[in-house]
Amino acid sequence: MNVTLTARAPYAPPIEFVERKGTGHPDTICDRLAEELARQLAREYKNHTGAVRHFNVDKAILAAGSVDIGFGGGEHTKPSRLVLVGKAAFGFNWQPNVDELAEQYHRRLMELLPDAKPEAFTVEVWLNQSSADLAAVVHAETIAPLANDTSFAAVSMPRSILESAVHSVETHLNSEVFRAANPIGRDIKVMGARVGEDITITVACPVLAQEVADRGEYNTVVNSVQDEAVAIASMIASRSVVVQVNQADQEDSVYLTLSGTSAEAGDDGQVGRGNRFGGLITPYRPMSLEAAAGKNPAAHVGKTYHAIGYDITQRMISETDASEVTIRLLSSIGHFVTEPQAVHIEHAGDPDADQVLRIAEDCFADWAGVTDRLIDGQYELY
Repeated sequence: MNVTLTARAPYAPPIEFVERKGTGHPDTICDRLAEELARQLAREYKNHTGAVRHFNVDKAILAAGSVDIGFGGGEHTKPSRLVLVGKAAFGFNWQPNVDELAEQYHRRLMELLPDAKPEAFTVEVWLNQSSADLAAVVHAETIAPLANDTSFAAVSMPRSILESAVHSVETHLNSEVFRAANPIGRDIKVMGARVGEDITITVACPVLAQEVADRGEYNTVVNSVQDEAVAIASMIASRSVVVQVNQADQEDSVYLTLSGTSAEAGDDGQVGRGNRFGGLITPYRPMSLEAAAGKNPAAHVGKTYHAIGYDITQRMISETDASEVTIRLLSSIGHFVTEPQAVHIEHAGDPDADQVLRIAEDCFADWAGVTDRLIDGQYELY
């Protein structure tokens, strides 16, 4: 295996920005439902045909609707439209039923947006026959297929303090416990900035219009969000953190929602425009622009190489003297996915090179396990 190890200083840029788009953000909705569809197709192919067949459903768009909204509630004047699109292998003794899938994923969307009315969203699923040349690279009879593309993945672990704070603030605010006590939607976006030791976190958080009668009640909710975000971020950072909430609010304009997502009022969504592998957008880290969500978990290197890269970083941190790891993996189309064109591992600390090589070889040898874990949803892809 062509592995190159290089040492580097610990990750400590003087300035750092980190973003996370929450569960109800239109981009995250597209990522999540495309990935859930991919996992379902993989399971169904395995159950009905004995193996994961060729498919990719990593194209989805959520076209925004419109609302008439104010304190106390409002109405949808135009529904939002979610379209899940991709290719799938037909001709076996099982093939996906797009009408049933459309109904299923409409129900799933309502679960993600518990404050939304079903008529506020329409869902369509478009699946066409896979192209013969790409379908041929997925050999069901072998442990590892051929790479479907020449592509790269990039993974860095562990998270920095700012990355951990941003991730934790969003996941906590979007938790069932916090939302049960605070009438907020799920389209929460968190942006963190660190300049030297000073951290500022900006939160955009919609408030449910039907639950607040006036500006005073709205402000109470916003203040609760701010207090909770300050507590979470300051605990993780071990120092005081400044938090700003709904900075676009004006005297006569505030961030209200009916359904919990900005897709109701002009904000479109698309797979691959939101969080990268690991759940964050990190412009100070190496990142691939591959949209992992919705890709085939058995053969698409844009997805599987990120999962393998994550496995390698976790084992290096737990089993060697590496304190931080950044890994880049490059595939070669038409070659076995277990034979990458190049592997570049950057590390802080002093790991043993032979041990790192063994870890990398072990992780690539566990291709079937990686596929199973992707199907089970054990990696954070968005």
